[in-house]
Amino acid sequence: MLKELTLVLTFVASVDENGRETKKTRRFNQVRLDLTNSQALELQGLISELTGETYVTAELTEQKVVN
Repeated sequence: MLKELTLVLTFVASVDENGRETKKTRRFNQVRLDLTNSQALELQGLISELTGETYVTAELTEQKVVN
């Protein structure tokens, strides 16, 4: 039984003088359980417009109850 769905968006926060990237994530907990991959990508685009951040990955994480 699916209990919780989390959307995790990752973006490059900074690049140092040696070219190493520092990545950060934004987590959105308790998104709709019926969220599809295409809807998650659409949400990623909307959040990107609001924050000005360019996301390199979008990940849906499912938490399930196993009996």
